[in-house]
Amino acid sequence: MKRIILLLLASFFIFQITLGQSVIRGRVVIESSREPVDAATVTLHPKGSTKIFAHTLTGQDGTFALQIRHALPDTVTINVRSMNIKTHSKTIVSSISYVEFLVKEEIRELKEVIVKMPKVKQLGDTISYHVGSFIDGTDRSIGDVLKKLPGVQVLSSGEILYQNKPISQFYIEGMDLLQGKYGIATKNIDAKDVASVEVLENHQHIKALKGMALPDVAAINLKLKQSSLGAFFLNAQIGAGVSPLLLSNELVGMRFTRKQQNMLVYKGDNSGRDIAQELVSFYDFMNNMPEQFMSVVSAVAPAISNQHYLFNDAHLGSFNDLRTMGKDYTLTTNINYLNDKQRKSSYSEREIYIKEGENIQIVEDMSSKYHKQELDGTMTIEGNKEDYYLNNKLKLIARWNNEVGDVRSGDFISQRLDMPSLNLSNSFEYLIKKNRKQRYNIKSDIIYAQQNHQLSVTPSIFPLLSGDAQAINTLVQSVQYRKFSTDTTLRTGTEWDRGFVWVGASIFTNHYAINSAFQDDPHTTSLTVDAFRNELTRGEIGVSFSPRIGLEITRKLKPELTLPVTYLWVSKEDKIRQNGGKRGYWLFSPSLYLNYPITNRMDMVARMGYGNQIGGIRDDLMGYIMTSYRNLSRNDGEESRSSNAYTSLRLDYKNPFTTLFLSGELFLRSIWRNRLYDAQYNGIVSSITSIVHPYVSPSYGVSLSLSKSIDIIRSEIHIGARYDKSKSIVLNQGVISPFDLENIGGYGSISTKIKRFMVIRYNTSYTLSNANVGGMKQEPMHYFTQSLRASIMPTTALVLSTELNHYYKSTREHSERSSWFGNLGVKYKFKNVDLMLDWTNIFNTKQFITQTYDDAGRYYTQYQIRPSEIMLRLRFKLL
Repeated sequence: MKRIILLLLASFFIFQITLGQSVIRGRVVIESSREPVDAATVTLHPKGSTKIFAHTLTGQDGTFALQIRHALPDTVTINVRSMNIKTHSKTIVSSISYVEFLVKEEIRELKEVIVKMPKVKQLGDTISYHVGSFIDGTDRSIGDVLKKLPGVQVLSSGEILYQNKPISQFYIEGMDLLQGKYGIATKNIDAKDVASVEVLENHQHIKALKGMALPDVAAINLKLKQSSLGAFFLNAQIGAGVSPLLLSNELVGMRFTRKQQNMLVYKGDNSGRDIAQELVSFYDFMNNMPEQFMSVVSAVAPAISNQHYLFNDAHLGSFNDLRTMGKDYTLTTNINYLNDKQRKSSYSEREIYIKEGENIQIVEDMSSKYHKQELDGTMTIEGNKEDYYLNNKLKLIARWNNEVGDVRSGDFISQRLDMPSLNLSNSFEYLIKKNRKQRYNIKSDIIYAQQNHQLSVTPSIFPLLSGDAQAINTLVQSVQYRKFSTDTTLRTGTEWDRGFVWVGASIFTNHYAINSAFQDDPHTTSLTVDAFRNELTRGEIGVSFSPRIGLEITRKLKPELTLPVTYLWVSKEDKIRQNGGKRGYWLFSPSLYLNYPITNRMDMVARMGYGNQIGGIRDDLMGYIMTSYRNLSRNDGEESRSSNAYTSLRLDYKNPFTTLFLSGELFLRSIWRNRLYDAQYNGIVSSITSIVHPYVSPSYGVSLSLSKSIDIIRSEIHIGARYDKSKSIVLNQGVISPFDLENIGGYGSISTKIKRFMVIRYNTSYTLSNANVGGMKQEPMHYFTQSLRASIMPTTALVLSTELNHYYKSTREHSERSSWFGNLGVKYKFKNVDLMLDWTNIFNTKQFITQTYDDAGRYYTQYQIRPSEIMLRLRFKLL
C-alpha cells in the first residue's frame, strides 16, 4: 500500500512539472538574404508589459528555445534584439509551439563612451596605482613611474619608501624573485608592461602569522599586464660616446609567469651611470658588510647626480631564477657579479678646532682608484602555507676589492689597500600553526666571515715606529679577522580573542679572532714592538628571553609590549700582553608599540623604547693600528658602553580617492655613552685615544611630507620638511667642548603634463645647518639644489629633452658658491627601437665645491667633475 501511495505522489509531481513547463521554439533570419541571426536576444513578455517570463539567445543557425516554467496568459509578446538588426516584436497566442522571425538588417553608430579608470584605489589594506594614469612619453622603466606615485618615494640610492618608511618586500606577481635587490626590477622592467603597482599595507609575509602579528611595514607588488605574463622579453642596448671614449651596453632577458620567473642582466658602462646600485640589497645590506679597520684617504663623493662626478668603468652580471614546487613552495636562486673601477680626485682643506688661533689645518690634493670585484650567490627554499612556514637561505659573498691613492700634502704619499673577504651564512626558519590559536617557531642562523686586509703607505710619515730616528720608506699594516656566529631561537605564540602573547628564548655565540702587525716593507718580517701588534680572541655566549604581548583594550587600541632580557658572557684573551678577562653583562631592550586608527584614513603610530649595548672586539685592540696614512688608533682595553632611549609619534593620512597622502613624525632621543674619543694631532699626524667620561647626548626633531595628484593641472607633487637638533660634547686635543648642531630642511618636486606634447619636472631641496663648538657659533651653512627638466614631444615618436641642475652652497673664503650643469637629449622611437643622443654637462663645469661641519671642525673640498660628453645609444628588442 505504501509503495502505491508513493508511486501516485511521484506521478502527480511529474504531471504538475510537465504541465507547468513547456517550450516555444523558433528561428530568426534576415528577411532579404534568409541568413540566420546568431546571438540575438529573445525575450518573452505578457502582452503590453515589460515583465520577462523567459529569455534566451539564438544559436549559430538562428534557432532558439524559450523554456516556459509558469502558466501563461492567452497572448504573449516575443521581442528579438541584436546589434545588427532592427528590434522586432511579434504577439502570439501562448499555445503556439513554433514561430519564425523575418528581421531587417540595421547598421547602428555607437555613441562614444569613455571609461576612466581611477588613478588610485583601495581595497582593504591594498592601495593600487593604475600605471597608465601616471606614465608619460619620457618614462621607460617602472622605476621612473614609481617616483611619481603619491605616498611613494624613491631615494637616490634606489631604496623605496612608502609613507616615509622603507618597504619590507618587493614582489613581482606576488613572488619575491630578487630577494631585496629590487633595483634590478625597477631599472629594467618596462613601465608599459606593468598594469598596476600595489602597496600592501601592514604586510605580513608569513601566512601562518596573519592576524597574530601585524607589522608596521608595507610591501610593493607589480601586477603585469596579461599580454606580458608568460612572454619572454630580450632587450639590448649599445652605446658609444666621446670625451673620453664612452661605452654603455646592456643585455636584459626576463620572463614572468605565476609559476616561474627569470631575469638575466648584463650591463657595462663607463659614462657615470652607477649601474652598481642595481645590486644593492635593501633587506639585509648592513649585515653582510665587512669590518672596515683601515681606509685610503680619498675624496668624499659630493651630493650631486652620479652622472656629473662618477668616473667609473663598471660591468655587472645578474642571474635570478624563481620556480614553484607544488602549490606553496618556491626555489629562488640569485647570482650576481660586479667588476667596477672608480676614479676620484679632489683638493681638500680640513680645519680642526682646537682653540681660537691654534686650529690645525690639513691640506690634501688627492686622487684614488677603487676596484670592486664582488660575487654573491643566494639559494632560498621557501614554503609558505596557512598552517606552516619554512625558509632556508644559503648565502655566499666573496670580495676582492682594492684601492690605491696618492696624496700630496707637502710630500707625495702613495697608498694601497687590499680588502679580500669571504662571508658564508645559512638562515633557517620553521613555523607551524597547530590550531587557530597556537604557533611554534624555530630559527637558526650560522655565519662565518674572514678578512685579510693590508694597507701599504710609501713613504711612511711615522718615523719612530721601528725604534730609530729614520723614516720608514714603506710601512705595511696587515689585519686578519675571523668571525663565527650562531643564533638559535625557540618561540611559542598563543592567540585569544582580545590579544596574543609570544614567549621566546634564544642562545647565541660569537667567536672573534684578530691579528694585526706592522711591516717596514711588504717582503720583510713584522716589527716586533708589542705596541704595534695585536693577537687576541674574544668569545661571547648569550642567553635571551623575549616575551611579547599584544592586547586589544578597545577595538582600536591594541598596544604591543616587548620585554627582551639578555645575559651576555664575554671571555677575551690578549696573547701579546698576556692578559684577558671574563665578565657578564645584563642587557635590556624593552619597547612599546601602538598603532591607533583615528579614522579609516588616519593612523597614529607611537613607539617607545630603551636599549643598552656594550662595545665589541675593536675595544680590545690595545696595539696600534694604522687606520690611514696619517692616523694611528688604539684602545685601552676598557669596554665601551652606551644606552639609547627613544620616543616617536607618527601620523599617517591617506585618501586614495583624492590621491592625498600625508605623513608627519616627531621623535625624541637620548643617548648615553661612557667614553669620549680624541684625535691627538702632531702636525697632520693623529692618533685616536679615549678617556672614561660619561655623558648624555639628547636630540629631537620633526618631519612632514605630502604627496598628491592634481588632475586639474595634470600634475604629481611631493613636498616635505624636517627639523632636528642635537646636543653633545667632543674631545679635541684633550679639551672637552660642547657641540650643538641644528638642521632645517625641505624638499619638493612636481611633474606636470601639458597636453600630450610636453612634460615638465622640477625638483628642489634646501638645508640650513647651524653649529656651535665650544660656545663659538659657526657661520651658518646653506645648501640649495634645484633641477628643471622639460621634455617636448612634437610627435609620439620624438622626444626632445633639456635639463638644468643648480647647486648652491655657502662658503667662508671662496666666492664661487653656485654650480650649474646642463644636459640635452633627443630620443626617437621606431617600432621596436629607441635611438637616444645625450649631451651631458654642456657648460663643461670643471669642479664642484662643498663645505660642511662636523663635531671636530670644518671640511672644504673641490671635487673634479666629468667633462662635457656626448653619447649615442641604441636600445632595441631582440624578442
